[in-house]
Amino acid sequence: MNGPSATTISEPEAAPFRPAKFLHPIGFTLAGIALAVSAHFAVAWQLPLPQCLWRKFVGIPCPTCGCTRSLASWAQFDLAAALRFNPLLFLLCVALLAWLIAWAVEKVSGRGFLAGVRARASRWPVWRTLLVLAAVNWIYLCFTLPR
Repeated sequence: MNGPSATTISEPEAAPFRPAKFLHPIGFTLAGIALAVSAHFAVAWQLPLPQCLWRKFVGIPCPTCGCTRSLASWAQFDLAAALRFNPLLFLLCVALLAWLIAWAVEKVSGRGFLAGVRARASRWPVWRTLLVLAAVNWIYLCFTLPR
């Protein structure tokens, strides 16, 4: 018989894509350190920092305004200035450092306590929370960032 056989061989189903599997804390930390060091040297060498086109044309800061100066402040360990320039980025950096420390403790101790944290966090309305935080941060930036 030259036709198709009665039994067909199906391809195995691909595993569902899970972004959290690829979010490795060391990669995020190294990327953050590289950005902070770049911002630090840009400020130290008096290189022109990138301008916010939104702020240039509209006159009010965008929700991410102050991030470069905040990262430069992190690189100089001036945490008060980092918080002042962009509080949301400051909180994200603190959360990333806490995540890295918790991940390292979990790997060294062999205890798996981050799974419980992930389970509790999965029940939170993450996107709504981030949108509210971004809106509050933007209002703060509109009133406090230097011209």
